This record gives sequence, C-alpha cells and structure tokens, in this order.
Amino acid sequence: MRIKKILAVVLAAAVVFALAACGSSGGGGETPEPAGSGSGSAPASDAEFTWNGQKEVWAILPTTAVPGLMVHADTMGFLMEKEGWTYATKDAQGQPSAQVDFVNDAIAAGNVGALMIAAMDVDMLEDVCAQAREAGIAVNMLGVAPQYPVAGFIATAYDLTGEYAVRAAQDWAAKRTAEGGNVPKNADGKYEVAVDYYTDIIDGIYRSNAVFGTIEESDDLVAVSATQSYGESTQTTAYENAQTALAAHPDCRIFVCYEPDPAMGIATAVAEYAAQNNLDLADFCVIPCYNVDDTFMAMYAEAEANHGANAIKGYASFGGSREGPENDEFHAVEKYANDFTYSVTGESLATILLGVCGSENYEWTYNTAYYDAISAVNVYGFELNWKQGDVDTAEKYRVDQFMY
Repeated sequence: MRIKKILAVVLAAAVVFALAACGSSGGGGETPEPAGSGSGSAPASDAEFTWNGQKEVWAILPTTAVPGLMVHADTMGFLMEKEGWTYATKDAQGQPSAQVDFVNDAIAAGNVGALMIAAMDVDMLEDVCAQAREAGIAVNMLGVAPQYPVAGFIATAYDLTGEYAVRAAQDWAAKRTAEGGNVPKNADGKYEVAVDYYTDIIDGIYRSNAVFGTIEESDDLVAVSATQSYGESTQTTAYENAQTALAAHPDCRIFVCYEPDPAMGIATAVAEYAAQNNLDLADFCVIPCYNVDDTFMAMYAEAEANHGANAIKGYASFGGSREGPENDEFHAVEKYANDFTYSVTGESLATILLGVCGSENYEWTYNTAYYDAISAVNVYGFELNWKQGDVDTAEKYRVDQFMY
C-alpha cells in the first residue's frame, strides 16, 4: 500500500553547513529553481565548467542499504535515464576514502559525465572533485554544503530535524499526561528519553548533537539511554537497543531515533514490553527524525487514528514526494517499483546535473544551492515548519564533532 499522507514539504536529503533552507509544499510538477549564489553557495571563483559529453552518472553513496537514501538516488537516476543517461550506484560501505576512490575511478573510466555524492567527508573530496571538474564531470552533493565549486548541492538543516523530533516528543508527553495517560516522571520531575542516534556521517553528527542538546536544555526531559543503529541490520539492532533501555529504565516511555527503520524496530520492542507488563501503547512514544518509508507511514496513520495501535506517535522530516503522473511513471519501471515514492529530492539532484550538462529540458546555474524546508508532527496535531529566512534555532549544534 502506498501511503498518500506523506510529508510534502519540498526537497532534499542532506546537511546544511551554511545557512538555512527553502522549499514549498508539495504537489504540482514544477521544476525546482536554484536558490542563487547567496550565503549558502560555495565560492563562485574559478567555477568554469565544460561538460565532457559522456552520459553515465554514478550515485556515490555511504551505503545502498538505506531505502530513505536510495529513493533520492533512484529518482535522480530515473529522470536522467529518460534523458538518455546510464545510471549506476556505488556503495562506499561506510568508508569516506572509498568515495574518493570512486571519483578517481570515474575520472579514469572516461565514460562518466556526472556524479552525485552523498558526501561523508566533504574536505577529503575537495581535490578529487576539482580533478573531476577539470575532466568535464559534473559533481553535485547531497549531505553537505561544500566550500569549493561543484555543480550544485542540496542541503538540509539536519540539526533542526533533531531539535524538531525532540519538540514533537515533548509536546506528546505533555498532552498525553494532560489527558490522564501514564507517562511516569523521574525523581527530578522529568520524562525519561532513550535516544538511538548515528554519527558516522557529518549530517548525523549535526542531528545527533541537536537531539541530545535539545533534551539537555529541556525542563521536562532527560536522556537515560544512548545507542546507535544504522544500515542493513538497523531494525534488529534498534529492537535490541530498546529492549536493553527498557530493562534498565522501566519508566522510559519516549524514544527519539535517527530514521524510520530504527523507529520500527523500537516500536516492536515496545509493543512486546507493553504486552508483557500490561501497559497501554498509548503511553509510549517513538519519534524519528525522518519519515520516508511506507510501512512506517502506515504505522503512523494507524496510531494517529488510534493512539493505542502502536508506539509511533510522530516524526520530523524533510524532502517530499510527487503524487500523480510522475509517481506513477517512476513506479512503472520495474527496478524502481518497490521504491517508497518519487522523491522531490531526487528530482532536484537530476535538475542540477542535467541543467549544467546542457539538457534542453533542465536549467541550473553552476555552483548554486537548493535548500530544504523542515517539518515535524505528532498524533495530537502538533506541527512545526521552518523555511529559508526563519531563524535556525538549532544552528549551535552544527558542529563537526559529536558533542555528547
């Protein structure tokens, strides 16, 4: 089942190193416009670029095991294939140096004309990206705002997704308690929170800093557990992490986690714990910082209708999807049939590369950025929205080292 109720704010999947984010509510089929060469763009000097004419594009990813990342790359590939390109994915298996090696491989191959890099270490990639540009290979980035010339980048305030997830959980706790729910507080009068985070990539550091920092600053919350899970066995690892957290902290009712996969693993552990202890699932809250997964969204819809259906009580997120012809056409292609949705982020990634590589159907100004909107919701109708120009209240957590 494809869930129609998807967070439909516009664009991307990345980390904002510079300023803020922009975007509009979803629907429609308009082509995204560049944000211009303002404070979010890399320096414009020495940014001349001549495409080498080769129509093979590689998506160089930290991992190919995360559906919420693959949908962006696949949508990009789908659109570029429609323009006559060949699309391939490259899995760095969590190794930043492997991304450098893939760029070198693309230069040596001679038939690659574009690269999309979900960058793990933007500084490590600087020299090789300059060599790619000299070789006529267009490079765009997802996950960073590089301070050197590339075709473009899509950036998201990952710090805000972390803050907003915590605020959605805090609002849930207050409203559940107000209606008579059993959400225990500790001796200091605070709700206990278990955090499942991820710091192997820079955007994960920003988000995780904001999650822990927002909890620490709260008068109502305290973090009692900190674990990590990401990749192929995410749900299993998160399930085990939640079991451990509940065993050590039986009054913990709130879980804030990195993405939908850990959220679903945690929700399974919580459901078992509640059944074993005759507790109401309406008194448990699991909120991730991202929402792109059809099973997750189905669970959220169930909990929104009946708070005791499961522990998924909200999410923060970014990016968006297209309903209608674009989505249908995307899923009609066999290799993309099981992807969650047609991604506006992926559409924008394609727009950047095709626009600088001379496509008649796309336009882009070399070395400019596109920024995201951020939103959060919970089952009580709580909602937060942020767009470019708004104050980034989590900006102080945009630090390249994990702070907690």
